[in-house]
Amino acid sequence: MAAPTITPTKAKTITMDEGSNNLTFELNAEAIRLILKALTFQLERWPGGPDPREQEDLQKLRSLFYAAQLECQFNSGSDDLA
Repeated sequence: MAAPTITPTKAKTITMDEGSNNLTFELNAEAIRLILKALTFQLERWPGGPDPREQEDLQKLRSLFYAAQLECQFNSGSDDLA
């Protein structure tokens, strides 16, 4: 199993209209798997909170990372989904 690799592709932060900061990363398959695992863990133990948008955002991120994991598996020819 390869060690997770997370490499920022740019050293600068881009400011968007809403005032939020966005960063661009390059992630290998292992890093994607670990982030997906952490997102799933957090959602399974969701404690609630004053802003339900946080849970919705976590669900969107989990879907994005699941799609990324499937893309990695497709590109590598792997049948392993875990």
